[in-house]
Amino acid sequence: MKIGIDARLMHETGVGRYIRALISNLSEIDRVHEFIVFIRSLNDLPVLTDNWQAVLVDIQWHTLQEQLEMPKIYDQAKLDLLHIPYFSVPIFTHTPFIVTIHDLTISHFSTGKATTLPLPLYLLKRLGYAWVLKNAVTNSKAVITVSNTVREQLIEDYRLDPKKIFVTHESGEIETTQVKSGASEIKNNYILYVGNAHPHKNLEILIDAFSRIAENFPNLKLVLIGKIDYFYKRLQHYVPESIAKRVLFPGEISNSEISSWYKHSRIFVFPSKAEGFGIPGLEAMTLQCPVIASDIGVFHEIYGLAALYFNPQDHIDLSQKIQKLLTDDVLCRLLITKGREQAQKFSWAQMSKETLAIYESCLSLRSR
Repeated sequence: MKIGIDARLMHETGVGRYIRALISNLSEIDRVHEFIVFIRSLNDLPVLTDNWQAVLVDIQWHTLQEQLEMPKIYDQAKLDLLHIPYFSVPIFTHTPFIVTIHDLTISHFSTGKATTLPLPLYLLKRLGYAWVLKNAVTNSKAVITVSNTVREQLIEDYRLDPKKIFVTHESGEIETTQVKSGASEIKNNYILYVGNAHPHKNLEILIDAFSRIAENFPNLKLVLIGKIDYFYKRLQHYVPESIAKRVLFPGEISNSEISSWYKHSRIFVFPSKAEGFGIPGLEAMTLQCPVIASDIGVFHEIYGLAALYFNPQDHIDLSQKIQKLLTDDVLCRLLITKGREQAQKFSWAQMSKETLAIYESCLSLRSR
């Protein structure tokens, strides 16, 4: 059987981590099927075994060109099954496909703050998103999600047959064990966040909480790691002048640097109002960094008893939880122990095995 994987987002954050792990692990566990991987650049080419072939496709996602050209490229590959590991499935795709839906954040957080576009164009873009997403989940042979939380949202929002939806949890396993310097430069006395600064990430509440406790911990810093884009620049302007020198924005960092930042952090805080899974929290747990997370369903599903939870609408609650963890060594050690145990429940290898089984079930149904 010939299986295609659209890997054009391989080097993006979030979904890119999923794609890289999937391809890497599938190439190790399967020698039976023929795989075609669609990539945008030769620099994206992973190390592949003999049953894998790369097809160069320099087409940007979320574009009219994607909608018009990608179905033809899929057809030319003569695939038995196509896996598009993202919601952006071209409307006119005729190749049998499955799709991975990582979250429904755009559907559930429709604020215009989440865009750099003028409001009319943003609303038009949202209509296009809704159309593409509905096509993807309705016409796919199967839908993969990364948490039971997203699965239930899909069933409720789109009235999908529950038997069509498969949950394959992601993982917090670090991509590289190589550690570069960086975190040690600020004396291991900081609170950490890793991710983008989109509005649903709720980073303003973290800044407010840090501002509230700053006087009690005069040497403590807050480090927010992510690509300095429009949203991070807007967040930088939000920081009060009184703590501006203590709130650091290192920008986008390499995989070899991230381990160091986690390892040297006092606390990792994940204040999101919505997520599909929550990889950074598990990464922190893997590297023995205690986690404070917002009190939302998906975090309880993934982190269990290994995190300290706070009301994502209440910066005072968050500030109290941060102060508690900074001063309570027993609680800190308990969360580190539970976090390490919790993180071990999730692996990219298991996710890939489950995904391969989904491929094969779809292929067997098609051959009947």
